[in-house]
Amino acid sequence: MKIAIGMFKHETNTFSPVRTAWEDFGPGGPLRGEAALKAFRGSGYAMAGLIAEAEAMGAEITVPIAARALPSAPVEESAYERIADTLVAAARECDAMMLDLHGAMVAAHVEDGEGELLARIRQAVPGLPIACALDSHGNITQRFVDNATVMPGYRTYPHLDMPETGAKAGRLLREVLAGRLEPVTVLHQVPMLPNMLRGATDAEPMASLIRAADEAEASGLSCVTVFTGFPLADTADTGLSVVATAHRDRAAAAEAASRIGALAWSLREDFTMPLGTLDEAMDEAAATTEGPVILADLSDNCHSGGTMDSVAVIAAALERGFEGILAGPICDREAVAQAIAAGIGATLTLEIGGKQAIPALKQPLRPLRIQGTVRSLAMGRFTVEGPVFTGMQVDLGRCAVIETPKLTVVVSEGRVEALDPLQFRIFGLEPARYRWLVLKSKTNHRPAFRPLAKAEIQVNGPGVASLDLEAFDWRRIRRPIFPFDRRNT
Repeated sequence: MKIAIGMFKHETNTFSPVRTAWEDFGPGGPLRGEAALKAFRGSGYAMAGLIAEAEAMGAEITVPIAARALPSAPVEESAYERIADTLVAAARECDAMMLDLHGAMVAAHVEDGEGELLARIRQAVPGLPIACALDSHGNITQRFVDNATVMPGYRTYPHLDMPETGAKAGRLLREVLAGRLEPVTVLHQVPMLPNMLRGATDAEPMASLIRAADEAEASGLSCVTVFTGFPLADTADTGLSVVATAHRDRAAAAEAASRIGALAWSLREDFTMPLGTLDEAMDEAAATTEGPVILADLSDNCHSGGTMDSVAVIAAALERGFEGILAGPICDREAVAQAIAAGIGATLTLEIGGKQAIPALKQPLRPLRIQGTVRSLAMGRFTVEGPVFTGMQVDLGRCAVIETPKLTVVVSEGRVEALDPLQFRIFGLEPARYRWLVLKSKTNHRPAFRPLAKAEIQVNGPGVASLDLEAFDWRRIRRPIFPFDRRNT
């Protein structure tokens, strides 16, 4: 049996100004064939689980393309078509297909990126079994469901079970191929936009929905996933949904999806949280007595499409007189070039951050003017050691470490969320030795950075990844929807 395993992974922030071109699915563009197998076999991605299951089946494996870009603006048409055409062509040459997708991809010319992709594959090869492993932040559409064979999503956020989800998709596909599973899948959309922090699966209210999904599978359903959705996508299908799959029994799948959807709706107020001001977060930070203390910049993490150049949190910490601050990486090519021109050991005054125009934000970002010494210059390359996105190849491009009496900041040409302390250690900076750590992340930093810290303060500063959904101009989202339309939902 010949199985094609592919990846086309992008979580689209339709408000982000960061372009998504072919070369961003890399770095340097997508991988193919043996290079892709080597990169993802045994990694922390769902594709690792797909590969393992296909190998366990003794299948002949082909990898036509493995494309993953950081969350950003809608995928450029030329990049989308090139990757989609490659996967459709591969579908014509295989007996089954496994795909590592996200579920919230938007292209410049196609709002439902994955639904369109699957529809094209299904049109090219009508009976082809297609297993999809998905992110639990997918905005799932009926078109996606209609054209996938099986489609489990992550159970955890932070996402610690990506390989396990891939393996689950592979096992379900094996059951289909053996004739033991004739999947019937039902989608139940719930008109609500959960706050992403309230979607953490190790706490309520999300823990209740995960338990309900587990219980439904234990009672006999093949697969049940609660997708909280990615709320920074202005599409008609953005929001929470429940997807349930049963063997031949549509009524059973529909009952489970509807019941768990009703549970989510009953908890809708619990999926909201008050958004404190930047000053209030700094007041909370100032009351801490021991460090390191993480100042989590929620609104500018690149895994939600952030530009990674908002410096408001750093500026607020400096204004409060905080000392021993470690921050970054701040994505600012201009500042990096200035530091390189000055050279290691040079003292210079420069403005960092706040240079990326963000039309979707009502208030523009502002740069931070600092005077400091160029401590080091280096290429920002490392491999994430985990436990989130294990094996991810990071290339920040050229980087500079600027040191002032109160602040040490890494400035880079590229973007990365705070997934691993290596983002500092490769420059000789040990996070545990600082009083304050300004990290651009919502939750994915926690497994690697929380063990180093005494406390964490969540800071909702300005940025295109903001939790304040009212800060954006919505045009496509279906209405009414909670919490925008509390009176009408």
